[in-house]
Amino acid sequence: MIAGRKNNWVLRIVIVLGVVLLVVCSLFPAYYMLLTSLKTDQLLLSQPPRFWFTPVLDNYIKLLVEDDFGRYYWNSINVALWSTLIAVFLGTMMAFAFLKVPFNGKKALFFLILIPRSFPPVTTIIPVFFAVRALGMMDEVLTLIFFEAAVRLPLVVWVMRGFLRSIPHELVEAALLDGCSLSQAFFRVVLPLAVPGLVAVGIICFIDTWNAFLVPLVLTNFNAVTAPVALMSYAETEEQLVWGVIAAGGFLTILPILVFALLLHRFLLRGLSAGAVK
Repeated sequence: MIAGRKNNWVLRIVIVLGVVLLVVCSLFPAYYMLLTSLKTDQLLLSQPPRFWFTPVLDNYIKLLVEDDFGRYYWNSINVALWSTLIAVFLGTMMAFAFLKVPFNGKKALFFLILIPRSFPPVTTIIPVFFAVRALGMMDEVLTLIFFEAAVRLPLVVWVMRGFLRSIPHELVEAALLDGCSLSQAFFRVVLPLAVPGLVAVGIICFIDTWNAFLVPLVLTNFNAVTAPVALMSYAETEEQLVWGVIAAGGFLTILPILVFALLLHRFLLRGLSAGAVK
């Protein structure tokens, strides 16, 4: 009995140490990037690296005021936010239609919607580039919003279809018997119950779009450039690399992801697991 309790304590200690190690390994790059962004050029070149120093905001001032990085950051926010809202709204309605609306070829259409998700972006970017250029929509934030929404749409349909299955069909039938149309039942009954799933898939779409690099790189020149693409320009200079400015831009770029991961992870887990049980 005593030996069993001792083994349990040892197992718990090993698990806790393992979790702590994983957390440290995950957060240390972001922590070191933040330290680097708050150092002067002289401190950046000091050996060994100094972890205790007087922080300065010179790199952030140069980045946001002198280099206009804030405009590119705002482009990223617009693209990620609006494309996520469009994809989640349309994808949830499509998922509801696949579950509740009878029509021929439902399974085949669902499969066709999911197929583009399996294509690597690099295989489709060339035809997309020629199509966008022919339409005269190069370097437009609106182009990125609609394209990223279309790319995330299959994921939303797939995730929300599984989540909506967990909502009892009797609730929809009761709403229809009370005089609601199918669209009214969707907005008044289904959507309020689907909030955890909507939040979960919205977080995934936002993070996925925020990290997008190839499509904004190819489809933008100046006006619609996003933060990840703008950040790359600092690494392409022929002059000496400004590591402090690069670190400041990198930390600002990963900041929304850290916020989602630390504050909304419970909603993400609850939303994705809720549709696992019918």
